[in-house]
Amino acid sequence: MNLDSISLHPEFPKKVWVIVEQPRNETYRFVYDSVSNTFSRSSIKSLVYVRGFSGVYGWVGGSGLPPAPHHDILLFTKQYPSCGDIVLGHVCGVFLRQDNDNKFLAVDDEIRQSMSTPDLIFLDKTYYDELLRLYPRVGEGEGWHGSAVAISHLLKKPLHN
Repeated sequence: MNLDSISLHPEFPKKVWVIVEQPRNETYRFVYDSVSNTFSRSSIKSLVYVRGFSGVYGWVGGSGLPPAPHHDILLFTKQYPSCGDIVLGHVCGVFLRQDNDNKFLAVDDEIRQSMSTPDLIFLDKTYYDELLRLYPRVGEGEGWHGSAVAISHLLKKPLHN
């Protein structure tokens, strides 16, 4: 499938298509080549793997294609999707960074069913603790925010590759 043909989810920005770039439990980072529409394993360790994130990492379908500006997203899921797979995500938060390379957070349908509302404050404690390990050093103006802030930032054009 040509990932450039993916448009925003019909219920964007509350729901998004997560295009998987970094599958669960993968030690090394994957890199997307937009010319050949392929993924390749790099020799660089995956930060989400090293810091114990149990979900997948990718970008919001319809927000742009790497290496051009796009919205990065972390997805909590118990599934094992592969690179290039597309998974429905319910937006529940964002880590705002000083360099504008913000990391959005979503949960899949299964995890969403266990939450009263898709928001950081309703995440299971185990998942929430994983998020805190991802960014142990938080600079001025940085940090995790809930779904309302995430949604407002998703509506902005991506500024970072």
